[in-house]
Amino acid sequence: MKKKTKKKIAKKRVTVTAPQAQAIRALAEQLGKLIALSGFRSSFSLTTIAKERGLSKYLPTKAANKKESFYEFLRNLYCQKPRTIKILVREMLPKAIEKRHEKGDPVLEAEALELSTRLKALNIDLESEIVAMNLPKERPRTVPPPIAIQKILDAFVLHPSLLPDCKKMFIEGHINESVRKALERFEKTIQDLTSTHDKQGSDLMAAVFSEQNPKIKFNALSTPQEINKQLGFKLTTMGIMHWWRNNLSHGDEDQLPHHDALGRLIMVSNLFHEIDGRII
Repeated sequence: MKKKTKKKIAKKRVTVTAPQAQAIRALAEQLGKLIALSGFRSSFSLTTIAKERGLSKYLPTKAANKKESFYEFLRNLYCQKPRTIKILVREMLPKAIEKRHEKGDPVLEAEALELSTRLKALNIDLESEIVAMNLPKERPRTVPPPIAIQKILDAFVLHPSLLPDCKKMFIEGHINESVRKALERFEKTIQDLTSTHDKQGSDLMAAVFSEQNPKIKFNALSTPQEINKQLGFKLTTMGIMHWWRNNLSHGDEDQLPHHDALGRLIMVSNLFHEIDGRII
């Protein structure tokens, strides 16, 4: 008798149509906003996740950029293991949301639903699961800064006049309030040092740091360089009072980007240090 031999049935490779390719590109762009392509400091990246799940062979060996890398990976998966895309997104999304929150850039419901729409274009339905996450519809007004920003603030020792409350407010996510408080404290310090309580804001700075008849000066004002410092300090403080303080005083400003607010706190801290070095 002849032994029956089992024939291996070749798995049919899926052909990607133009609309499907377009949908995969849109999904690649969306996922690229949620997860890094690679990174040696974090295990949460597409490259690492693909390696952990035995999917490295679907990653492109060469790609022009991050978006193309994501596209090639998803396209390869869609052609050979389409169901895996749903599994990966389901696993990655909660972690991506957590990471984005840590960076001070929370994922909003609209963005997540957009991801759901792009998945549906590839016959992948995660809408009910995404809706169940109850993501915020609007960016919260109080968003703590990313850990990296907090570490910068820890490394830079703020002037004692801004501690502990201005730093504490910043770390807790009250970003605008921390900067506003720092500027108010600087203004109040200048008023008290010069007994000039009838002026405030840029008018106060113009009067107190005038290079002609200053109430606070940093040198003898006997050389062009010395006059430049006095004039520069006056114009700088007038500018931040007219711009930063006035805008933040209304209370309806959008939350400042964390790096911007950090720079403003450091700037005010430096102004305080300069005041400490005044000669009168």
